[in-house]
Amino acid sequence: MADIEPTRDRLVGAVLRAWERAGSSGISARGVARDAAIPVSSIYHHFGDMDGLMLRAADTVMARAAQWFATQAQALSAATGDAWGLAHLLGATIDAWCEDQRGLAYAWREIQLQAMRASIWHGAAQTGWQLLFDFWQPICNRFGVGDMTPSVVLLFDSETSLHLVRWQRLIDRSAMAELCSTWAGWIDGRAGAPAPWRALAMREALAGQPAIPDWDPAAEQIAAAAARTVAQRGVPGLTHRAVADTAGQTLGIVSNRFRSSADLLRAACEALYREIVRPLGEGDAPMDLIADQAERPSDDLALRAFFELALAASREPALLPFAAQLRYLRGRTSIRHLRAILPPDRPPSAADGALLSSLFSGQTRARLTGAGMPPLEQGVTTMLARLSVR
Repeated sequence: MADIEPTRDRLVGAVLRAWERAGSSGISARGVARDAAIPVSSIYHHFGDMDGLMLRAADTVMARAAQWFATQAQALSAATGDAWGLAHLLGATIDAWCEDQRGLAYAWREIQLQAMRASIWHGAAQTGWQLLFDFWQPICNRFGVGDMTPSVVLLFDSETSLHLVRWQRLIDRSAMAELCSTWAGWIDGRAGAPAPWRALAMREALAGQPAIPDWDPAAEQIAAAAARTVAQRGVPGLTHRAVADTAGQTLGIVSNRFRSSADLLRAACEALYREIVRPLGEGDAPMDLIADQAERPSDDLALRAFFELALAASREPALLPFAAQLRYLRGRTSIRHLRAILPPDRPPSAADGALLSSLFSGQTRARLTGAGMPPLEQGVTTMLARLSVR
């Protein structure tokens, strides 16, 4: 009996390490058992199957996350201020979570990705959302913006996802702090504040972009199918056969154009990048779900692909050229939306567009993970109401 818990703990620890190193693609019964130095049969003996083991790992993640947030809450128990002070705290907490608790941050994302595909993970994802509410609600109350808690939760969720991408750390931290200050400006009904750090990041991202291949129509179709495959099956499901089925091409054609799995992954990133930066026409469906709460399956697939590929880019050195694009070249559709609701003398900045995109991304992630929390559903509209006061 004394050996049961150490065995379980070692297997759970192996899952957590695999989630941080490679995500779900790094999970297999054989690999977990080898890392834990325990027979594969132990997984089935103690947990029934791999789902049982991973769900136990999710419980461990949430317990450790709850402990971390409780420690931070205790340290901040005497902190008070206004929205601008909270913006500084929000930026610092995002950075601390992604840097000091990087393993937990990755595991949290893997749980959300699993919840987007299987309802048995909704409970774990719901626990995560509730943890964020329980942490931020009393802080927001003390800083005089308790009704804005949903927007803080959405922004924390979205920006911690992107902040796992390590590009140029000083610029990343500065642009994130700038974005949090933009949130505080919205609380006061202000938009259009200068965003020099985000503007710099956008210029650098564009300047450092990899050359986009001159694909023929078949390659374009295959790359788009690769992005859809990531959205539907995740990075682990990105195989040549799966892409061939999605693209309606033969396996030989797909393998000839994109020889390795890494080639397919880069093609998926390039296809998503083209979707982000392409000129927007009147009939385009925005990737960041600007059109209120309409549920459009095509947008959901694009967003799942974005979530998956941003996480992959944060781990994979070969995808680093795309990391900045995925992080900073968002929000153009959001800016168009803001221009439609703001008076002409208050043009939105790049940070305003990025903020709205981030809020919608967080809201969509909550919906796709089965959060079922009404306050989150109103988080964006409450912020836009503040912005339109003046």
